[in-house]
Amino acid sequence: MKFEISKSMENKINNWDKCEPKDVTGAKFAYIFIPTSLGLVIKVQCDVCKRELLLTEDD
Repeated sequence: MKFEISKSMENKINNWDKCEPKDVTGAKFAYIFIPTSLGLVIKVQCDVCKRELLLTEDD
């Protein structure tokens, strides 16, 4: 199974992101993909402030 973030999702993440990374790698997000019988739930969680952004797109 292949999980991808679309360009529009990437733009939403960039507009939502306000935190500065706290480690040397600059990584600060957990990407969460949850396959369900109705589709794919996509969330991004900020490791710095623990906020979550729901990216699931309705078709």
